[in-house]
Amino acid sequence: MSLANQTQVGGTHYKNPFQHWDLCHELDLGYFEGQISKYITRHRFKKGKEDADKALHFCMKLIELVATGGRMPRHRMVSFARMTQYAEANHLLPIEYACINSVCNWQFLEDLHMLQARIERLIAECYVSVTFVNAPVAQPSVLSVADLGEEPGAGYVDQGRDI
Repeated sequence: MSLANQTQVGGTHYKNPFQHWDLCHELDLGYFEGQISKYITRHRFKKGKEDADKALHFCMKLIELVATGGRMPRHRMVSFARMTQYAEANHLLPIEYACINSVCNWQFLEDLHMLQARIERLIAECYVSVTFVNAPVAQPSVLSVADLGEEPGAGYVDQGRDI
C-alpha cells in the first residue's frame, strides 16, 4: 500500500486496501465518471443522500455532454474480477456495484440512461422518505392570554393590541 493510501485528510471513509483513486487511475476514468463513482462509493459512509444526489447530478451532466456530442467514453474497461475486488474492499451493496460497474464500462448514451435509472433506484432504496397519505394537516393556532386561564405575569406585553 502506498504512503498516500495510508493517509487520509478528514474522515475514515477511504480506509481500505483498494481506494477509489486507485480505481480511477487504473481505468483512466474521466472527471465525470470519477465523480459519479466517488459519490456512489462513499455515500453511506460520508454525507448520505447528499452524496447520492451529487452522483445523480454528475450523471445528468455527463448525459447532456454525450447527447450533444461533447463527450465520448475514454476509459479502459474493467474486468469482472477487478470490479469484484473493488466492491468487496469498499463494502458495496449490489445496487452500488451495479452503478460503479455501469459508470466504469459505459460505451453508449443508453448505458448512461441505465446508470441514471440505477442511481435513482439506489436513492429510492437507501433514502426512503416517509409520506403519510391522507394524514390531517395540523393548522397553526394562535393562543391568547385568555386561553391560558390565568393572568399574565409581570412584564407581559400583549403584542396583539395597540399600545
